[in-house]
Amino acid sequence: MPVYLVERYWPGVTSKVLLEAINRGRRVMAEMNGEGTRVCDISCILILGEEVVFSVYEGPSAAAVRQFNDRAGIPVSRIVEAVAVAVGHGADPPPADAER
Repeated sequence: MPVYLVERYWPGVTSKVLLEAINRGRRVMAEMNGEGTRVCDISCILILGEEVVFSVYEGPSAAAVRQFNDRAGIPVSRIVEAVAVAVGHGADPPPADAER
């Protein structure tokens, strides 16, 4: 399934506000999954000093990821298709010339 990065320029965001949004999002994900549209959250990073949040989702399309965020009441500045690479302790990074 495609992966999407969601950029959020979110004035006033705090850890508490973000956690509340994540909880709303989990409820909306369950609803959408029940309706046949699977969106899954992969990761989320809050940069407090910049009031920025980066979230990574799997979903069938950018439109589905936007619909999820709209329904959950979570702001979106931009959605782009991305490639998620999990790098754990001791894992070799992908080669610099790796294809998508």
